[in-house]
Amino acid sequence: MTKQLLLFIQSDNPGLYVNILTHCVQAENVRNIYFAVNSGAVGNLSEARSKIKKIKDRFEELSVKYPDKYKLACETMPSLSQLEERIIRVLFTNPEFSIKDLKETFHNMNKLIVDISGCNKKVSSDVISSYILNGIKHICCFELDDRVYSSEWKVQGLSKDYHDICRDIVYYEYIDFSRAGTTIKSFNRMRSQGKLITFLLIISIVLGVIVFVLIQQQQNVLAQYAAIVLALVTGLGLINDLFGVADRLK
Repeated sequence: MTKQLLLFIQSDNPGLYVNILTHCVQAENVRNIYFAVNSGAVGNLSEARSKIKKIKDRFEELSVKYPDKYKLACETMPSLSQLEERIIRVLFTNPEFSIKDLKETFHNMNKLIVDISGCNKKVSSDVISSYILNGIKHICCFELDDRVYSSEWKVQGLSKDYHDICRDIVYYEYIDFSRAGTTIKSFNRMRSQGKLITFLLIISIVLGVIVFVLIQQQQNVLAQYAAIVLALVTGLGLINDLFGVADRLK
């Protein structure tokens, strides 16, 4: 199954993006690449275009030296003439505002990878929380192994580029937060609890109105039955909330 990649552009390091793109094309079967660019300030779009051009230039350099590693990823990169249609404007301070546009652009969320490796902690945490809660699950991050930063690595003359970190032993990890277990489960549980509480609240309001009307009409027996049902619904809401608090404490 071919996938699409939405790569958040914030870092000034083209090597990081080359590593991400090479991994995604070779290991994740990505065949369409899009770029998330900050729409929050003047000049960000032109600055992002400049960063993307540096990524393309770096790919071209590496694909000449190591064609077996970089050629496919280099060819998958959109050309400069295609760039405008591959740029997605996202307000980095409020990434949740872009969710509607993303769902209109990418119809199958299971085929979309959102990469936040180049983002600062504030942006990446906001993207993870808001996107996962709204059904955009595959938020990913590229991380180098600690051994890449060791003195032994430097002594061997190895770089942090893909052709060196992807060897017999892979010296990096591509983290998908939807596979971490607790993260995606907790977000889904919170979303389900929110829907249940809203439903119970609506039922409680309707039953409260019914009880009031029945009392006004002196239908005391029916009013008592309605009050019992109202108490049960309120009790269900309280139990659900208590279990939610218990889960969060765990």
